[in-house]
Amino acid sequence: MSVVPDDHEWQYNPRHSVPDFARHAERAAALSRAARERNAGRYDIAYGDSPLSTLDVFPAAAPGAPLHVFLHGGYWRGRDKADYSYVADALVPRGVTTVVMNYDLCPAATLPEIARRTREGLRWIHRNAASLGGDPDRLTVSGHSAGAHLIAMALAADAGADRLEDGAIKAAVLISGIYELAPVLDITVNETIGLRPEMVDGVSPMRHPPFTATALTVVVGSAETPAWIAQSRDFATLCQCRGSRCTYHTLAGEDHFSIMARMERPDDALSRLVLNAAGVQA
Repeated sequence: MSVVPDDHEWQYNPRHSVPDFARHAERAAALSRAARERNAGRYDIAYGDSPLSTLDVFPAAAPGAPLHVFLHGGYWRGRDKADYSYVADALVPRGVTTVVMNYDLCPAATLPEIARRTREGLRWIHRNAASLGGDPDRLTVSGHSAGAHLIAMALAADAGADRLEDGAIKAAVLISGIYELAPVLDITVNETIGLRPEMVDGVSPMRHPPFTATALTVVVGSAETPAWIAQSRDFATLCQCRGSRCTYHTLAGEDHFSIMARMERPDDALSRLVLNAAGVQA
């Protein structure tokens, strides 16, 4: 039976809407192996006590450089920081110390636990920025897919005593994220994610908007599914209406996986957005 565009699984499971997704993963892995050979790095630095609370850092040549953190996608259940070392090729040549951060995965951890630990990890990076070769006052972040969701949740202004210091993250670039999680309840990947109805409110950034002190760049590919594009558009609109400095960008022709190929070199479209967010000449 053919998949029709209004099919819920097709709309919200990118592996159904992008048949050649594996090709993009293979390319990213190859690029990342080469990047680790080209760039000096420190690997598997622990920022917490859980098994995947680790990060890799690729320092810029000068100490006290702008510091940028990238979080990978994988629907909170897959992928690894080693698959995205290549983002250092886009940022380190422009003098940006680059951190690629892991986080615990479902089903070993619940989504609320992952969101909380991600916030703790960003707090740890801010506190330890100097030892990583970066400036804590020039900390920016980006994430793809699930990584964008986790950043948005980490920036939630209503996180109470657990919230990040307002303005600790100067800017965030959110790439192809998901911000309202109710649709996840009804797709097959939830068999691994284990999201339950009572969790949805607490982990949906649409219901917990971010600090207005953090500048936001929301990006999505024009070839993503209509529902996935709507997630980014609606979140950007919400943030703008609440007073955030938020811009919304659509990258022509890019799908959920190909969009990350726009962050391989300093002059790529995504790289320029990240460098601009970091206050660096693209």
